[in-house]
Amino acid sequence: MAQTEQFLLVEDLTAGYRGKPIVSEISIYLNSGDILGLLGANGSGKSTLLKAVTGQIRPMNGSIHIFGIDIALRPEDAKLNFGFAIDGFDLPSSLTGKQYLALVASIRGCRADEWPCGNVVDRLFLGTWIDRQIAEYSLGTRAKLSIAAALLGAPALLIFDESLNGLDPIIAWEAKTILSELAATGKHAIIISTHVVELVPGLCNRAVFLADGRIVREWNHDSLREASQAPRMFENCIIQTLKKFREVPSQA
Repeated sequence: MAQTEQFLLVEDLTAGYRGKPIVSEISIYLNSGDILGLLGANGSGKSTLLKAVTGQIRPMNGSIHIFGIDIALRPEDAKLNFGFAIDGFDLPSSLTGKQYLALVASIRGCRADEWPCGNVVDRLFLGTWIDRQIAEYSLGTRAKLSIAAALLGAPALLIFDESLNGLDPIIAWEAKTILSELAATGKHAIIISTHVVELVPGLCNRAVFLADGRIVREWNHDSLREASQAPRMFENCIIQTLKKFREVPSQA
């Protein structure tokens, strides 16, 4: 793939529910090799944005193109190009982990062990749970299964909505290693929604911060690299940005 190939382009997106906007005038892009951190407090609009990107809700305004395909006009074609780690609570609890992976593989048209980065079941220590019903899984184990499913078939665009938040430190490190390996090939682009601020500087090459459904700050590769050397300063920057955004002008 060309180094500059555009995987995702979101332009002037407004989206929400029942006619009420949750995110407004959002524009982001992902090129090959990008890992974009999507930051924001709970309720900032991160999940709504990703639901629009993945075709779960229709935009009220703006456009979303995945590999140049408008997801509103050609949703089935667009969805062939991404893997989405769904919320662990939405996994089918009556299936075993192995059955769920087989289901996803059948939809993707790939093998149930076709990952781009080795055996993900082994790498995420899912082996002891894979034959048990998802109903028995902890939140962290559900997150691991959701990540494994998202990677099946090696989709070029990978989307994770809070998927790394519930993992223990060892598994979180392994998941970040997997994502870094995939981005380094230039064959994948990744977007990670999270409220875990310290996750972003060492993993992502770009980041955006949402507040009340709008992008209020962005970081490029250089600024995130600097932040990775001083993570406490990056956290303080996030806090100050949010405080400034939430300030209410005093009444005269």
